[in-house]
Amino acid sequence: MASGKGFNPKVFDKGGVPKRDWNPHQDCSEDGVFHPFDLPFYKFSLENWEEDKKEILDALPKEKLVETEHENIHTDFFDYATKDILPPYADLLMDILSPCMSKVMHREWIGLCAMWYQTEHKYQSHMLHNHGTVGWSSVLYVDYDPKVHTATRFLSPVGVVVGKGGMLDWFQPKVKEGDYIIFPSNIAHEALPNMSDVPRTIISCNFQTTPMFPLKQYSTK
Repeated sequence: MASGKGFNPKVFDKGGVPKRDWNPHQDCSEDGVFHPFDLPFYKFSLENWEEDKKEILDALPKEKLVETEHENIHTDFFDYATKDILPPYADLLMDILSPCMSKVMHREWIGLCAMWYQTEHKYQSHMLHNHGTVGWSSVLYVDYDPKVHTATRFLSPVGVVVGKGGMLDWFQPKVKEGDYIIFPSNIAHEALPNMSDVPRTIISCNFQTTPMFPLKQYSTK
């Protein structure tokens, strides 16, 4: 079962850094409750979206239907990400997105690990999954109409803890076309079925802000 209440990750518009109401090194807060961990989600709205969208759509490859054991979806994920290769449009997207990525880091370095596009036509969805312990994952809403489409749904890593045995908890942000969300890569998430006749397209990527094993490094200067 799922619940839409309780799981409330800290969503920071424009990548703002939150101010804590209490000292994390203290035993507990003034109300006697521990809040030791933040679960940061970052939301950005690209300022030059109409221009950026045209460049992005021109750079994306022709749609390719991929059928797996569990679903069918239009994506180039298996052409690049599973082979540790970046797609030809990666540099263009990094020019657009790296200013947002730089808001979640403390050094002038970004390691890009994978990038892919994904389009769901009517009744298509993308099953619950996560991106492993890469660092950060992100989603850019490219073709997206909030009147007929639904945003990515994120599941709480701990569910509903108190008094709700067996209940799952989820968070679904309000987004529009041109919005970009960055989130921890190990958070489970899914794309619910597209119930409209209008295709829904996103671009997703995984990146690191601490040197590990990226496919390509980018300076934020």
